[in-house]
Amino acid sequence: MTVRNWAGNHSYAGTLVSPASLDEAADVVARSRRVRAIGSRHSFNDIADSEQALVSLDALAYRHPDITQHGSDAPEGISPVVPAGPEPELDPTTGRVRVAGATRYADLVRFLEERGRTLANLASLPHLAVAGALATGTHGSGAGNPILGAAATGLEILTANGSLRTLTRDTDGDAFDGAVVSLGALGLVTAVTLETVPAFDVAQTVYGPARFEDVIDGFEEVSALGYSVSLFTTLRGQVFDTVWLKQAYDPATTVPATILGAPAYPEKVHPIPGVDPGNCTDQLGVPGPAGDRLPHFRADQLPSAGEEIQSEYLIPRARAREALLALDGLAGVIAGLVQTCEVRSIAADGAWLSPMHERDCVAVHFTFVRDAAAVGAVLPLLEATFGALDGVPHWGKVFDADPARLRARYPRRRDFLELMRDFDPQGTFTNDFLRRWVL
Repeated sequence: MTVRNWAGNHSYAGTLVSPASLDEAADVVARSRRVRAIGSRHSFNDIADSEQALVSLDALAYRHPDITQHGSDAPEGISPVVPAGPEPELDPTTGRVRVAGATRYADLVRFLEERGRTLANLASLPHLAVAGALATGTHGSGAGNPILGAAATGLEILTANGSLRTLTRDTDGDAFDGAVVSLGALGLVTAVTLETVPAFDVAQTVYGPARFEDVIDGFEEVSALGYSVSLFTTLRGQVFDTVWLKQAYDPATTVPATILGAPAYPEKVHPIPGVDPGNCTDQLGVPGPAGDRLPHFRADQLPSAGEEIQSEYLIPRARAREALLALDGLAGVIAGLVQTCEVRSIAADGAWLSPMHERDCVAVHFTFVRDAAAVGAVLPLLEATFGALDGVPHWGKVFDADPARLRARYPRRRDFLELMRDFDPQGTFTNDFLRRWVL
């Protein structure tokens, strides 16, 4: 059976194995020469490919009973329903929650919000599995919001000999920072413990269009307007079609009438102009739980466009103006391939292999049409353009970088290689992706 990612642009190498328990998973790992974990299948490259066993731990994931689940006829982008794993464990004293790594963020935040808690940050897609999002350095948006992995305080990892190792931020400090963004190289992350915060509401308002030159001049101010801010452009005109402002809701908070002269849209819109916005989260300034507003897309619907290929570069925030000017300069070459391009901000973190390692960043994210050859042809241009600004690609998107440049950009890379040797001395979890970009 061919196993594809959610967007259909990549077929995974390896034989899919779906153990029904941790014991079964340990047995698969212990008797396999090569193993990789496969999660919600939202990466666009070969990061999860395996030379032998491709292990899915979906059977251990928690599924919230009130979130629509789909059977074997699930549309692309929606995980098929599987037997539900145990409920997350919320510690009322610390506010930390332990959850199976294969659990989707949508299911976890619904569980938390029913208990008066939530997560401080979410990606634009709530469909992602927790462990996979952490392993690839996935992020949301907001000048004060670091990667999703910054909330992690504990990792339980099934290692190559079939034993379980636990790392915590409290006891393992530096090594824990090495393990959060692991690219799947240390083992199968079976459970994660995360910090939570008191539940809060968010109101989302979308503005546009805003002139490109005004965004370049006012990016710092616009980025600071809300808890999370995203800007979208098709690059087919000198405008950002939409500016998505997500504010922590307070009845006393004033919602801007305009942003950079752009008014609020009077009806719901999609990041891709002309696409039905029914799969987007509620807008028009209507407040709702953070878990239903911080993502751009609804958990029970196909995210984004569906048929697409994504690429993203993370550039030091100090060079945001240069990055936006460079993006404008690319328009004539790549606009025909771009469905939409999102620009957002991410705060620095301490994870060794995070693109935001010890630096605030601006993200330039491309949602391309699903034409692998055409997109592949422009990837060197993206590398030349944003690599020159000290930008690095998102680990889970498509890119064509200089391996030596990429390795040199991560000052703790050699420490990570030592961590790999400690956890996986025989290279059971190594694959071509790791050999190409990390080893």
